[in-house]
Amino acid sequence: MMPGMATSWERVDELTYKFTVNLDYVFQNGDPLTMDDIVYSFLRIRDIPKQADTGALIESVTYEGNVLTLKLKERDNTLLTRVLMTCYIVNKSYIESNGDEAVYLHPIGTGPFAIAEFIPGTATSVQTWEGYPFAKPPIDKITFLGIGETASRYIALETGQAVYTGLLTPFEMDLAEKDPNLMPYTRDTTTITGFVFNCQRPPFDNINVRTAVAYAIDRNSICDLKGGRSPAKSFVFGGYSDRYVESAFMPEYDLEKAKAMLEAEGFNASNPLKIEVVTYQTSEPAGELFQSSMRSIGVEVNLTIVEFSVYLATEQNGEFDMLMTSLLNRGGSPLTDLDRVDNTMFGTRNVSYYSNDRVMEIVKLMRVVDDDRELTALAIELNDIIAKEVPYVALFHFTSYYAMSNKLSNISFINGGSIDFRTLKYND
Repeated sequence: MMPGMATSWERVDELTYKFTVNLDYVFQNGDPLTMDDIVYSFLRIRDIPKQADTGALIESVTYEGNVLTLKLKERDNTLLTRVLMTCYIVNKSYIESNGDEAVYLHPIGTGPFAIAEFIPGTATSVQTWEGYPFAKPPIDKITFLGIGETASRYIALETGQAVYTGLLTPFEMDLAEKDPNLMPYTRDTTTITGFVFNCQRPPFDNINVRTAVAYAIDRNSICDLKGGRSPAKSFVFGGYSDRYVESAFMPEYDLEKAKAMLEAEGFNASNPLKIEVVTYQTSEPAGELFQSSMRSIGVEVNLTIVEFSVYLATEQNGEFDMLMTSLLNRGGSPLTDLDRVDNTMFGTRNVSYYSNDRVMEIVKLMRVVDDDRELTALAIELNDIIAKEVPYVALFHFTSYYAMSNKLSNISFINGGSIDFRTLKYND
C-alpha cells in the first residue's frame, strides 16, 4: 500500500483508523477535493454489487477538518486493505448530477492524466491534465489499444504501431530478445491462474465429480505449455513464501482414476458428462489441453470464450459450470486470499460459490490471530480442506511477460502484473 491523498494515518484501536488528507487535489472538472467527496466515496460502495460485501464492513466515516475517521464493524487484519483497494475517490456532485454511469463512461479523477478519448473495446487515450497541481508526468499523451490476440499485439509492437505490450507468451518473448529495438521484461506477480468449479450447480455440487475432474487436469503439462511457469498447489496463499502451503491431498494427474470416479457417479459412454468452461482469453491452449484430456475419457468439454464484461457478469451471477481464470491478490497480504473461500462473498471474491462451516471458522480466526505459529497451523488445515473438496484447481503462478520499445525508460512495475505509466519516459 502506498500513500495517495493521505499524507499520514494512524490506527486508533482495532476498529478505528484516522487519515490526514491533502486537500490540494482538484477534480478534472475544476471542483476542489472535499472531505464530503471522500465520505461519499466510501459509503457509495455499499450499493455497488461487486463491492457491496466490502462496503458492508464499514461502520461509519466521519471527519473533522482534514482528518478522516474510518470505523469498521469488526476486527479483521485484512479489512483496511480491502476497503482501501475497493474504494475509489469520486466527485460527489459530479456523480449526483450525471448518474453513477459517469464513473465508467465519462470518468474524471484528480490524477495527472485526463481521459481524452474513450472508444469502448477499441482504444482509450489519456493526456496530461494542465490543472494537476503537482509534478506533471514525463509523457504528455498515451493511447491504449485493445488488441485481443497475443500475436497481433506483438506485431503492433514490432511494426511501431505500439511502444509497449503486456500479456505476451514465451514465443513472442524469444522474438523480442532478438530484436535490437525492443526490451523484454519478465516479472512474477501475486496472481494464480487455475480452474474454478461452481460448487452450487450440477454437476459440480458433487464433490466426487469435482475431484474426478481435478484428476484429469495435467498441471505440469499446462505449465510447460505456458512457457515453463511454476506449478501451484494452493489457491489460497499463492505467491507468498511466509504463508504459502502446498497440500499433499491435492489431486495429481491420473486419467484412469478420473474415469473410474466419474463412472462411480453414473457418467459413462451412454451417459457422458458434459461441461462448459468459460474464459475471456482470446486463445487458451491450456483450456484446449484440458479439453483434449477430458475427451480421452469420454467427457465432452465446451470451451467458451466471451468478452470480459460478459465474463464478469457470468462469474457474478454463477451462470457457469467451470471458469478458467486468473485471481489477483489485491491487498499485498496472503490473508486477503481468504476472500476466495468466504461464503459471504459469493459472486465477488468467492467465485466458486464454495461453502464449508469449518473453513469459515478458520477464515475468521486467521483474520484476527497475530501469533505466527497459530496462523501457520490454520493455513495448513485450510489448504488441506480446500485440496480435498477442490472448489478450485490451481495451475500456475502467473508470470507477466512484457516487451516495449527501447525508447522507453524509467519503468515502474506493480506486483499485480501491470506498469505504472506515470513515471515512464519516452526518448525519441
